Amino acid sequence: MIKQVQESPFASEEFLKLVDKFDKQDHIVVENFKIEKSIIKNIGTRNLVDYRPNINITQDVIRKNSIKLIQFDSLHFFQVKDMYQKVDPNSLQCIKSDISVNLQLPSSYEEYLSSLTKKRRHELKRKKRIFSDSSKNYSLQESNNSENFDAFIAQHQQSSGEKGSFMTKENIEYFELLYQLPGWKLYYLHSDLGDLSYAFVYENKDGVYLYNSSKNPEFDHLNSGIVLIDLIVQKLIDEKKIFFDFLKGTERYKFDLGGNAVQLYDVEFKV
Repeated sequence: MIKQVQESPFASEEFLKLVDKFDKQDHIVVENFKIEKSIIKNIGTRNLVDYRPNINITQDVIRKNSIKLIQFDSLHFFQVKDMYQKVDPNSLQCIKSDISVNLQLPSSYEEYLSSLTKKRRHELKRKKRIFSDSSKNYSLQESNNSENFDAFIAQHQQSSGEKGSFMTKENIEYFELLYQLPGWKLYYLHSDLGDLSYAFVYENKDGVYLYNSSKNPEFDHLNSGIVLIDLIVQKLIDEKKIFFDFLKGTERYKFDLGGNAVQLYDVEFKV
C-alpha cells in the first residue's frame, strides 16, 4: 500500500499545481505543502485529494515562517509515524477520519470471484445477468476525447442529491484540466442502449485509481455501474495489474466487489 500511495496521482507535482489553482485562501506553496497564516497544511481540499504525498518539513522552514501548527488530513498510518519522527512536536493529535477502499487483484478472474463471499459472488452474477438480458451487445471502452468527457459531465449532473449538484462550473473546469494530464482517462460501458456509465480514473503500470463515476439514471435498474467496474477489474487482471483503488468513500458497492477498508488519519502537531 505504501507504493500505491506514493505513486498515486495525488503525489505528483502536476496534480498539486492544478488543485492549488482552485484554492482561494491566501497562502504560499513550499515544495508539496502550503503555509497559511503560520500554519502548514496540505495542498488542495480533502474533497479533491484522496491521498497525500510524503512531506518533509525542516526546522529551517518552521523557523523562517514562524510556524506554530501543522495540520494535515487524509494521511496513511505510515505517514503519521514518519511525520512524528521528523517533526519532534510539543504535542500531537491524531484522529481517524476518512476511509478509502482498496482491492488487491489476484492472478485470475476466477480467483477474484472465489475471493468474494458466497452472497456477494451470487449478487454480482445476478446483477450481470440482469444487464446482459437487456443488452446483448456491450463492451468496455476507454477515451481521452472531449465528446466522452461531456457525456460524463452530463450524466453526473443528472444524478440525484448531492452528487447531482457537484459539477458546478468551477468543478467542471477542474475536471477538464485534470482530464488533460497524463494517466487520466475515462472508461465507459458502451452498449446497444448507449453509453450507460463512466469511470473517471487515473491508471499507471500497477493499477487504477477510481476518482469519480457517473451513470445514466434511466438505466439504474440494469446495474451498469457494477458491470463497468467488473469489466475494468477483468481487464486489469488480464494485464497482470495488481490493484483497483476505489479511493475515499464507504459506498456499499465497493465492499460488495471485494474492496477492503483502509483507515486514513487527520493530524495536528504543535511545534
